[in-house]
Amino acid sequence: MKILVTGITGRVGANVARHYLQNGHDVRGFVWPGDRQSEKLQQIGAEIVEGDLASSADVNAAAAGQEVILHLGAAFQAGGPFTPEQYFDTNVKGTFNVLEAALGLGDSLKHIILTSTDATMSKYPPEGIAEPIAERSLPLSSTDWYGYTKVLDEHLVDRYVRHEHLPATVIRFSNVWGAGEVLDFRQFHLKTFIDQFEGRTDDEGRATYEEMRNAYEGEPHLIIACDRNGRPWKKQMIEVREIVHAYDRAVGNPNTFGKVYQIASKEPFTWDTVVPYMAEKTGAPVTRVNLPMNPTFYEYDLSAARDDFGYDPQLSIQDMVDEAMRYRESGSNEIIPTKV
Repeated sequence: MKILVTGITGRVGANVARHYLQNGHDVRGFVWPGDRQSEKLQQIGAEIVEGDLASSADVNAAAAGQEVILHLGAAFQAGGPFTPEQYFDTNVKGTFNVLEAALGLGDSLKHIILTSTDATMSKYPPEGIAEPIAERSLPLSSTDWYGYTKVLDEHLVDRYVRHEHLPATVIRFSNVWGAGEVLDFRQFHLKTFIDQFEGRTDDEGRATYEEMRNAYEGEPHLIIACDRNGRPWKKQMIEVREIVHAYDRAVGNPNTFGKVYQIASKEPFTWDTVVPYMAEKTGAPVTRVNLPMNPTFYEYDLSAARDDFGYDPQLSIQDMVDEAMRYRESGSNEIIPTKV
């Protein structure tokens, strides 16, 4: 297949591209002019085309002759800061341009997949979320510019599917970890919450701040984050290799056309299971704290992705920690392996 990957130099795009290159496909990457990561992708066989997602001419040129479009390019928080105008131009106008270019390919287009995010949903109510979150469990509701533009992107895709019969799919990621990143996840570290609570003026907040500050032994110092009642927080992330697996299963599969899928790791984790495991591996001290704030407490229902395209994530949180330790100890700066 001839596959266009927008955002090919990102940690997800690079791994997806390498997977398809290794399996004999032709991969073209669409990048910002002067992207310093482009050379690495060229070295592994990708064709690189420079341009701006907000330019319909640039996007049409990149899409010419392609059979599959994987639209991962976006302005997002970690790559910023971006202005509201930049978020809109890149994420909304850019997605419109990609969809128009896909439509222009006619019958030669086999599939287009838009990458979306769980930042389109509000997942932090005061008591957490008890039931697993399915694709339509929560309304699309976000006020930050990244999440809001992705809400608009999903609506755009829906319009092109229903009115133009475009073979399009939306895949929402949960929070993504690359190699080594699980160990640096800020919400596993006590200092994150010390900084967050330093400005609290209420009695409960001040008392929690003093408790954490007195326990703190310097970096790294881990935290078993709990809600006010002592229930450990719960979350479901995803590792890059599982995303590659999802794309491998979904691309070209007509069962996915016109649908939205949430993907995540095979199971959620709780802070009282993963943090002690990390402490054992790293030797860092651990403090358990009941935090007077809206908790992180949710997991995902992945049955739609499993049923429709055989999504079958394999990595446990312990596997991710072990991989992160090996990656960190190796000192490697290469694109991480994608085989699960």
